[in-house]
Amino acid sequence: MRVLFLSNEQFLPLSGGGSVGNYHLVRKLVERGHEVTVATPIYLGSEEVRRVEMENNIVLKPFSPFYLHRNISLRGPKYVLYGFLYTFHLLRLLLSGRYDVVFVRNCLLAFPALLLRPLAKCFYALSMTDFLTGFLHNNKSYPAKAVELLFKMERSTARHFDIVYVITPEMKRMLAAAGCHASKVHVSHDGVDTALFDPSKVDEKEVNDIRWKVGLEKRIVLFHGTVDGHAKEKLAEIIRGVTSRSEDMVFILLGQGKKYEELRSELESDRVMFPGYVPHEEIPKYALAADIGIIPYEHTFNSNIIITLKLLEYLAMGLPVVSTNLKSIDELFGAYEFVRLSPTTEDFIEKVLSAGFQEKSGEAVNYIKELYSWDKVTSRMVDALEEKYGKEVDVV
Repeated sequence: MRVLFLSNEQFLPLSGGGSVGNYHLVRKLVERGHEVTVATPIYLGSEEVRRVEMENNIVLKPFSPFYLHRNISLRGPKYVLYGFLYTFHLLRLLLSGRYDVVFVRNCLLAFPALLLRPLAKCFYALSMTDFLTGFLHNNKSYPAKAVELLFKMERSTARHFDIVYVITPEMKRMLAAAGCHASKVHVSHDGVDTALFDPSKVDEKEVNDIRWKVGLEKRIVLFHGTVDGHAKEKLAEIIRGVTSRSEDMVFILLGQGKKYEELRSELESDRVMFPGYVPHEEIPKYALAADIGIIPYEHTFNSNIIITLKLLEYLAMGLPVVSTNLKSIDELFGAYEFVRLSPTTEDFIEKVLSAGFQEKSGEAVNYIKELYSWDKVTSRMVDALEEKYGKEVDVV
């Protein structure tokens, strides 16, 4: 198959869960023998672009009119503008080449893709890792009726694709309720790079260095990721509650951004450490050094329907997890002892205090490797695509 792969997340270098997923999905398509053209933002020079093409056996058709990232200012308007401008980039691609499949990651580019579908005349696939309008549900500055209308429009786009992937059963139920036939919606789950997040491959010296700096007798609580409004206050309350009741527990928070820096200015000490941004490939050593991983997010529309990537990364390293009792995490992981769910902040604090003495979980490592490794996730996605595409071609 000749696949045109569309995403608003940069392909390389890896910059978060979205770009990581794109990378592994494209690599799986290439591994299966498909010709893949990648049309995403890329902020590299021409020599680097050629190197990436050669190393990954792909064709790059980047579209980078301005810098696009989850932490940029005026994120909403810039995303909307990017989607609008992308229409003209996609038009040029469709006029200059022929493709068997247009594969879209998330709904920002689903709208221009559908607009140009009569011209594309090919099979359409959509992969949704969240709902882009989800963050509007908890933003009081947007009128409730306008938010509901936008959300309805986003869900309805799935009906016009030949195959749709989502990462949780809750997302599938929402699309089905919006009129998308359940048979075309596949719960592929999100994935984790188990070649990178592998306890056996981490340098023991690097792990010992972290524990030595913290104190060998201390218990380490790890958080990594974006600290935004719905996490900052709860995270601060958890840190204060735990450190006031136990002298043995130390927090390491990996991240960046405005809220992260605000939290640093409030709480940084020898028991609350802020290393700042850490490259993705260095996170495993912190996870292996830690005793607990935490997911302190508040209940929001999006946090309840998705599975955050950090949960899979913690578990891939065998790290016991304490999380808010978010709906999809509860549905998929609530039955397992290596994930403890908390309905309140006070209960969260108590579970962190007790989980600090829980051993690393080999069961968690094996479970993630068998079901949530990127190899298994992308294999399921490409299997479904090849089967569905094959049936469509046979019908034609």
